[in-house]
Amino acid sequence: MNEHTKIPMQQAPLADPGTVDYVRTGPGTLAGTYMRRFWHPIYCSRDLEPGRSKPLTIMSQKLALYRSQEGAVHCVDNRCAHRGAMLSTGWVEGDVIRCPYHGWAYGPNGQCVDQPMEIAGFKKNIRIGGYPTQEYLGFIWVYLGEGDPPEFVRYPEWEKASFVSPQIDTRACNWFQNIENYQDEAHVWFTHKRSALEGLDLNALPKLSCEKTPWGLRMVAKKQDGNERIVQFGMPNVCMFMVHPDNIKRQGEESTREETMWQMFLDYRVPVDDETHLQVHTIATFMNGPPSEEYKKRWKDFANAEAEAHDVAQRVLRGELHYDQIAEMCHHVPLAQDEVVQVGQGVIADRRRGIENLGATDVGIVAIRRLYTEELTALAEGRPLRKFERPEGLLPKGGADH
Repeated sequence: MNEHTKIPMQQAPLADPGTVDYVRTGPGTLAGTYMRRFWHPIYCSRDLEPGRSKPLTIMSQKLALYRSQEGAVHCVDNRCAHRGAMLSTGWVEGDVIRCPYHGWAYGPNGQCVDQPMEIAGFKKNIRIGGYPTQEYLGFIWVYLGEGDPPEFVRYPEWEKASFVSPQIDTRACNWFQNIENYQDEAHVWFTHKRSALEGLDLNALPKLSCEKTPWGLRMVAKKQDGNERIVQFGMPNVCMFMVHPDNIKRQGEESTREETMWQMFLDYRVPVDDETHLQVHTIATFMNGPPSEEYKKRWKDFANAEAEAHDVAQRVLRGELHYDQIAEMCHHVPLAQDEVVQVGQGVIADRRRGIENLGATDVGIVAIRRLYTEELTALAEGRPLRKFERPEGLLPKGGADH
């Protein structure tokens, strides 16, 4: 879609009149059209074996993701153009995926390439959506927009890391609630008081500020000792921040040599639909020498603790556990803590004035809503959009010596 093509302005749900809708991202929506202008990580590469396919929903769009026997990854709409069966339930034959209902087959670009029992020439008129893919940093990325995709963004710091752990989990609330959580530095000093972030000296409240960057926004929490915790947000849905090395420890475990190095997170938040989203984490550790097998095992245990964190968070939300018990009950403590405060707002949070009351500490919340309003308004009016790029050296800071 040409950026000068006008799209009707849409009102956000559960918001004051005139609020631009950055909540809903399905096909044809304003925010969905904007989000489809970017590449998004949607699946862990290690979880898609050669010759297999998986059903996915991204921004309310049903997709079939499959890997050829030779290893190439492809993505097409998950609906056969014949009778609507799910292609992900069919067979992968080289770079082609075949429907299990009547055998129609489609290539990576969505073109129908075979129709057993049909008249010759019919297949050339049949095509479904086919989408470009990339594999990078342990993830499969997809571009769901129209026309040629933009240049693929790379992160050289993660390519040079001693150890990288790619992880994806799902959170049952609207994606923008998590996007706003990135900009909410005040929550760190309360939500994560008992977690790996306690090394920030969470009893001393910081001074908060937020400013625009060529990439998006820069949130700064300046502590009383002069140290700054800096979080970098990149449009439309990526964040960089640093976490204390004890992040992957269980309660009572001793630190190891490798855990003296701070970890740098590259996080994406990708809508599944308007009520669910993916949390995509790429965690990089920088150290002298290769990581030990013990360190790798701890990371594997940490990555596998997502279900445990979700269960603990749900028990807190149901009143079966107290919030202070999270640190004792699960391995992935910040994950459970954030789920409690985000999902507890409702599947789609009510942002109407008087129900939500923003204060001076919400500078980041105001900034991200304003930034999205500017971009979506420009898109709706057919005006040129900003080109967001991360300058070399634009990185987060942990807020303590690291």
